[in-house]
Formats: sequence, C-alpha cells, structure tokens
Amino acid sequence: MYKRYQGNSGRMEWVEEHAAPQPFPMPPPPPPFPPPPERPGFLSNLLGRFLPGLQEGLETEDLLLLLILYLLYRESGDTELLILLGAMLLL
Repeated sequence: MYKRYQGNSGRMEWVEEHAAPQPFPMPPPPPPFPPPPERPGFLSNLLGRFLPGLQEGLETEDLLLLLILYLLYRESGDTELLILLGAMLLL
C-alpha cells in the first residue's frame, strides 16, 4: 500500500498496489516522405544545351572537376589539360 495525496487539500488516502497500469498505445509511425523529384541543376542544363550528346546528367563533382581543369588550363596554357577536359566530357 502507498499513500496518495489529493492536490492542495492535504488529504491523504491509502491505495493498494495493483498491476501496473497499461501505458497508452503508441500511434503508428507516420509514413516517410517521398523523395523529392530530381531536377538537374542550372549548370547541367546549360551544358546540356551546348552538348546535347551527353546521355547522363553531370553530377556536382563532375562539374567541379571540369571547372578546376579549365582554370588550370587557362592559367598554364598546357594543352594536355584541355585534352583531359575533353576526355572528362566524353566519359
């Protein structure tokens, strides 16, 4: 048995211990959100207009690598970097 006090009245009553009350049933988890539709970025659209032969869209990593290769070519003038840039566009 244990004592249970009633609010601010100061009254106490003895309560016998019963089986633990069952907790409220948990609601089912909400369904996950569907993934957002993939939209090609601005740079992919721009390159797609100039290079319609690209079958797959370029990812961000590919665009960054192409930008780095172009900037290295522009700074050094080395034609091998230009060849690498063209090979990256073909692959």
